[in-house]
Amino acid sequence: MIAYQWGIRMKMNRKHSVLFLCISISTLLVFCFPKISHSSQEKRVALVIGNGNYSFSPLSNPTNDADDMAVTLEKCGFRVIKTIDATRKEMRRSIRKFGNEIASEDAVGLFYYSGHAIQVQGENYMIPIGASVYAEDGIEDECLKVSSVLRKMETASNKLNIIILDACRDNPFGRGFRTGIRGLAKMDAPVGSIFAFSTAPGSVAADGIGRNGLYTSVLLEHILTPGLEIGQLFRLVRVEVMEVSNYKQVPWESSSLTGSFFFNTGRGIAVIDRPAYSPTKKHKKKERMIPLPTF
Repeated sequence: MIAYQWGIRMKMNRKHSVLFLCISISTLLVFCFPKISHSSQEKRVALVIGNGNYSFSPLSNPTNDADDMAVTLEKCGFRVIKTIDATRKEMRRSIRKFGNEIASEDAVGLFYYSGHAIQVQGENYMIPIGASVYAEDGIEDECLKVSSVLRKMETASNKLNIIILDACRDNPFGRGFRTGIRGLAKMDAPVGSIFAFSTAPGSVAADGIGRNGLYTSVLLEHILTPGLEIGQLFRLVRVEVMEVSNYKQVPWESSSLTGSFFFNTGRGIAVIDRPAYSPTKKHKKKERMIPLPTF
């Protein structure tokens, strides 16, 4: 009888040991090989456009900006539609395709544009490659309203939309324009959306001297930070851009979001606090647990 009970105990101990080993291995895999994940039911789609090869006032960064942003967003689970040096017709085609892709209640849509843009009579226009504009009244025929992207998003009736414009350069046309207004006009974000501009309304941002523009380079640096909510992300980017530009460039957002959104959810895994939250101060790194995000 004693031998029988001892045998049962040995079997139970072996089972517990195997179970403990499986749990330990699973935990190790989670900590050592974290993945960027989001809700399996959430559909993420991004349209990324970079225009730089203009016949007038060419820009060196937008192509790199768009390429690097596309790669980064794919890591965040987005299906990316990328268009480089697009004509007006090509931009319209991409926007229509994007609108069709996000036409779902569970979809998150993101539009990113790097290139020339201009405001005329309170309306913001993206300037495509091949645009021939000699006077202010030719803008509407040759360029594309930012609001046209917004209309597609509103028609899609999806749950969340993000618009990022690194396009607040100075008027590339100069002469022939009655208005002397610089930068882009303020835009109010509809419910469930957020607008992010590389600088404040009426201000301009210089093209970068490196591979990327200043705003996009800082955004790319932090967008993959695990557990960083979108509002925190843009505030962090604003502070860093302001400091690097000696407060000449102040990124700006308009938000009507009703929930939280994380590019990298960092679901319940241990991560390291980064000093980037306060670029001017050094913080001691410490391990913390990121709570499961919800939208």
